[in-house]
Amino acid sequence: MAAPHALVVGGTGMLAGCVRGLVARGWRVSVLARRASAFALREPDVVGWDCNYNDTDAFVATLNRARDGEGPIALAVGWFHTLGPAPMLTTRTGAPAASGRFFHVLGSAMADPAHPERLDQAARAAKDAAFCAYRQVVLGFVTEGTGARWLTNDEISAGVLKAIDEDAPLSTIGVTEPWSARPASL
Repeated sequence: MAAPHALVVGGTGMLAGCVRGLVARGWRVSVLARRASAFALREPDVVGWDCNYNDTDAFVATLNRARDGEGPIALAVGWFHTLGPAPMLTTRTGAPAASGRFFHVLGSAMADPAHPERLDQAARAAKDAAFCAYRQVVLGFVTEGTGARWLTNDEISAGVLKAIDEDAPLSTIGVTEPWSARPASL
């Protein structure tokens, strides 16, 4: 039996460690990113699909090619700067014979207590997903002494892998409270 197929959107940067972790766990991994093919040259167990998710038609075509070429998407991880691409991924994750899971990695602004509606807005990505369980992973920050810092790429990747293991509807990497303690913008 072939290993299950995991697809990671944006897996060449902060989620590169997550990609490597999925490979180490026995997943067949596809990465969609602007320079995914260059990343895959350095990661022989990864299939790279070059794509810019801001080009909707190209993104959908690439998702379809990845699914058709590597098999049904049992696990998807996506980091997007906007919410727009998420529904295109949720509707292509899972299959009638085996449902899938989509872990939507979201920036810390989703935890802003002044905007409690943001997580619900993001969850609408899964409203048309017949075979996909939708999960949210919110990126927080780390408090140290009297200050705070943003998460490192390694912390983010480890946190996403932990969220996959725990399979909770909502996971937070780091902390988001107190909101006033978050670091200054990058």
